[in-house]
Order: sequence, then C-alpha cells, then structure tokens
Amino acid sequence: MTEVAGAPNGWLLQTRDLTKRFGGLVAVDGLPLALRPGEVRGLIGPNGSGKTTTVNLLSGLYHADGGEIRLRGERIDRLRPHQIAARGVARTFQTPKLFGSMTTLENVLLPALAAQDRGDRRAMSEVRDRARRLLELVTLDGRRHAPAKELSGGQSMLLQIARGLMVRPIHLFLMDEPFAGVHPTIKDTIMETILRMNQEEAVTFLIVSHEMTTLRRLCRRVSVMHEGKLIAEGSFEEIAGHAAVLEAYLGR
Repeated sequence: MTEVAGAPNGWLLQTRDLTKRFGGLVAVDGLPLALRPGEVRGLIGPNGSGKTTTVNLLSGLYHADGGEIRLRGERIDRLRPHQIAARGVARTFQTPKLFGSMTTLENVLLPALAAQDRGDRRAMSEVRDRARRLLELVTLDGRRHAPAKELSGGQSMLLQIARGLMVRPIHLFLMDEPFAGVHPTIKDTIMETILRMNQEEAVTFLIVSHEMTTLRRLCRRVSVMHEGKLIAEGSFEEIAGHAAVLEAYLGR
C-alpha cells in the first residue's frame, strides 16, 4: 500500500473498536471506520443506527467509552472539540449552530480568529479574502453584513459549511444531514461546494444523510450502520443487494 504524507498506511482517519454507551444502550458498538485522504464518503443507515453519535465522537463532542480514533496517525479520541478542530476537522450540525447576533461574515471569520489566538500569523487581509471567497461560493456574500439570525434554515446550513471551510488546514469535514429540509437550489449549492472543495483543496468529507439520490452523485463509497455496528461498505451498487442492508432497512 502506498504511503500518503501525513496519513500512515494511506488512511486519513481510522477508528478501532469505537464504542459509545448511554446507560444500557450501546449507540456505537465496536465501530471500525477508515477514510482515505480526498474521499467523499457517505454514512447511511436507518434512524437510530448510531450515525450522528459517530460524528459526535469523531468531532470530540462525545468521549468514547472504548476504542480509539486516529487522525493522520495521531490519537484524537481524548481531545476536546476545539483541539480536534485545530488539527483540521470541521463539522456541521443538523440544526445549525450559529451566533445569531453576529453578522454572516463575522460567523465565517470565527475559526480564523481562533487560529490567530493559537499563533496563526496569516494577515487579516488574507483571512478576510478567503472568507469572502467562501461566502461567494455558497451564495451568501450579498448577506455578509446581515445578522445570522435573519438567514433561512438552508442559508444557515450554507453558512455552517463556509465557516467550517475556514479551518486551516482543513483535512476532514464531517456533515450531519446537510440536505435535510433545504430548498433544491440550496441542495445544489451544497453539492457544488463539496465537489469543488474536494477537487481543489482535497478536503475529505464524511456525509451522514438519508438522501440516497444526492449521496449517489457525491460518493463512490458508502458505509452502512445498523444498531451501532458497521454492517456493510462499498459502492451503492455493491450494498444495494447486501442481505444485511436490506434487512436493516426493510426488516426480516
């Protein structure tokens, strides 16, 4: 296997025996997940299968009860969310989490300002230029001076994405149901942004979604979870006839 710079054995992200319990419920059960640099991977499964919990573990919002997570070879499963973000991991939430009283532009600038507190020496002019380019990419530059609370739900998702892409360097973007309930035009903008940032900046994406048609356009490979376990992995064609997948979605 070819060694990828900063990604031992070619993997950007690896989990081993990843486990999370809530009382007697095992939400994530010994999950093995591995992503290569530059992938756009879908993460699918029935409701309650552990997908969002997995994203919360990978981003540090939850601490694992067992197993480990490695990013570019480094263990990150005991780090706090801001420490994981500083290592190049961004995420969105299904319900957008924005600072409503701040402007759209100010929300996008937050990751860069946090990086400057950690010693990033990029000129503010460079930071603002990138923020404006990202806002233009997600069609929000015209709303840059508007308070974030005035944005629609779909626009709020676009703002989350632009803000995440301000993380530098950005290695992995975790997306939790980014297409849920958004207007088709905004859905197209999200897809275009994912593909463009993947192609131009080699950003790796892990996308949780129930929108199979959309994922098929974005992802060559999907991972399927059920009851906290990884039950299948492969192309849509490969998993379509997989007995465990059919059983998970349709029942016995």
